[in-house]
Amino acid sequence: MKKFFKTVFILGGTALTAYFGYKVYKKIQGTAKLAKSLPEFLNNVYGEKPAVNIRQAMGNMKVKVAFSKEIIEKNSDIETTVREYIDDFYPEIVKGAVEIEIVEKSIETDTPCCDQENSCCGSDEDK
Repeated sequence: MKKFFKTVFILGGTALTAYFGYKVYKKIQGTAKLAKSLPEFLNNVYGEKPAVNIRQAMGNMKVKVAFSKEIIEKNSDIETTVREYIDDFYPEIVKGAVEIEIVEKSIETDTPCCDQENSCCGSDEDK
């Protein structure tokens, strides 16, 4: 009888671990697909491809979308559009808390700051 309960306990623990592992896998897979498809969707809707940054922790996810100032001023519904897109196409992600932040795209230079002469991002300590 003791051997039976030990076997049931081991099988139950293995099944529980596999179930939670599968849920985590689906959430990570959904996040990876979202990172690829969200910029294209927003490009089709607003006519500009945004910079998208997605960070996921255990219970929540933060989506940061960067558009130019003109697009942000013209469209006040960007956050709603992103949330509806995630709700419709990625329901496995919606189960946790999703925080969406719309920011202005910064002006990018051709060379990184560390490639400039004798300077690494403005600090003179590295000389």
